[in-house]
Amino acid sequence: MKRIFYTVLAILVLLIGIAFAVLNRQIVELNYYFGLKWSGPLSMALLAAFAFGVVAGYIASLRTVVRMQRQLVQARKEIRQIEQEVINLRALPIKDVI
Repeated sequence: MKRIFYTVLAILVLLIGIAFAVLNRQIVELNYYFGLKWSGPLSMALLAAFAFGVVAGYIASLRTVVRMQRQLVQARKEIRQIEQEVINLRALPIKDVI
């Protein structure tokens, strides 16, 4: 059910994006530093800005993701060690103390 919802949502966002691109075909001129200029459709400029933001956000979060993966590996090692200790404790013979 969740997959169907996300698929419908993705198709809806795609259709809205296509409609936006068709309705905003006018040419815009972007001026950069050092005299660089770019002329193109408004929708392409916004798509490029969005893509740049996605890449910048991914790079910014990469450090946190790597740190969390290291912590996960360490936690799994500790779990294996504790499970082995439990198995060893269960294998110990029980002595009757009188």
